[in-house]
Amino acid sequence: MREKDAAGGLASSFGPLELAILEIHWGRGSEMDVAESCAHLPGDPAYTTVKTVMERLVRKGRLSRRKHGRAYVYRATESREEVVERLAAQSARRLVDGFGALAVTGFVDSLKGDAEQMAHLRELLERAARDGGRDA
Repeated sequence: MREKDAAGGLASSFGPLELAILEIHWGRGSEMDVAESCAHLPGDPAYTTVKTVMERLVRKGRLSRRKHGRAYVYRATESREEVVERLAAQSARRLVDGFGALAVTGFVDSLKGDAEQMAHLRELLERAARDGGRDA
């Protein structure tokens, strides 16, 4: 996966502060409390705002939390790569469900001129044909 490819998809799936918080947690890979998260965010956001957004991410299943002393510490529930893969698969499924063959045709047409992506698509199709369509 190329980083730039996923940036737009993530930005369309999360609010700016949600994504900034997740990026910090993905990058650090360790538990952090709200104050630590605030310290790594640009623009000096309010502690209460960050706490509210982190709690929303817990409800959405994007962060987990556990009590540590008097505070909660938070951790991302999935890696950045796992989130990107899941969101991409969900988006593709919605397009195919909504537009059928037109979505597939549009997707292939959008790759014209990108030899690397066309080669990757060809490889995936060949693998799917060999595997009988399972887990391409």
